[in-house]
Amino acid sequence: MAGGELTGMFAWMLLPKFAASCVLTIFHWILQRTAPRLVPHPDTKTYARHQRVSYVLVILFYLAYTLWDTERNMAANHYSILGLTPNGFSQSELRRNFRHRSLMLHPDKNPQGEKQFIAVQTAYKVLADPVSRFVYDHAGLEAALCQSCTTVSDYMLASIPRRVGVYLMYALGNVALQIFRLGQFGTYWRYVAICSFMALEIAMMTNTTDPRFIQLVSLLAPHRTSHEIAQILRQLMVCIFIGLNQIGPQFVVSTDQGGNTKALATTLASLAEKTNVEIAAGARRMGNMFAGTGLQRQLSEALAHEMRLGVAMGTDRAFGKEMMARMQAEHASITSSAPSHTKA
Repeated sequence: MAGGELTGMFAWMLLPKFAASCVLTIFHWILQRTAPRLVPHPDTKTYARHQRVSYVLVILFYLAYTLWDTERNMAANHYSILGLTPNGFSQSELRRNFRHRSLMLHPDKNPQGEKQFIAVQTAYKVLADPVSRFVYDHAGLEAALCQSCTTVSDYMLASIPRRVGVYLMYALGNVALQIFRLGQFGTYWRYVAICSFMALEIAMMTNTTDPRFIQLVSLLAPHRTSHEIAQILRQLMVCIFIGLNQIGPQFVVSTDQGGNTKALATTLASLAEKTNVEIAAGARRMGNMFAGTGLQRQLSEALAHEMRLGVAMGTDRAFGKEMMARMQAEHASITSSAPSHTKA
């Protein structure tokens, strides 16, 4: 079970993002043909909101599907095989249903039902013994089939290595996600959930009655044993935390945003200072055209001011060409009107 759950964890990492992009593309395609004005530009807040909504819808749908698929793929338990429910039958009803199904599925009468006949025999053997039934309900079939166990403690102690292995695989899976940086959101709470579920299973295996939480959930699935409900809840835990890992970053502002903004502001200030120096140098070079006229400094400052204004207004090469033409015309006007000086 744990191996399949880990496979599902990696599927959760890859599929929702692709599915959400497909949903968003289809939604915008429909919107383009029905209300083109409502289609947002990719760089707008509305587009980002559409992305988040599509992501959440895909995650919720995939969560519901995963839970349904988990319950559907669970094999029929011993109670279902004998037509019973875990908390609603007597010993006489158990024996009656066993005899009826044994006669119906006996290989002499039904050669095709040999496997089903063996399953009925195994189910009755487990459920007829109060000790093995308790172990089956709380620790699963593998624990109940222990051949060398006689007491509940023996059965539970024999099942501990397998249960520890399951949660060890969960822990290793989370470590792998951290190593490959696939699940950075909610790491702490994933480990808390793993430890909580391990404590829940320990409580189920050591107490004669189920924890209140399991009793409440069993109302939704009365045909499942406590152990099977714990399996479904573990799958729910995996789905929820991977779903949160997918959805969370879409709504949480990165803690590095302030540092990135400060770095960007510093870079922009440095570029602005360099641009100002280059503008001043360029204005002085162009002002040298008016050397000896007494207007060099005044024109250089005016030119620098207009160049800064041009940069702020986002002008391009046309601004430089226009300024050069104006400067050349002004230079020609000044030189033509200036008195000529000849040597005596």
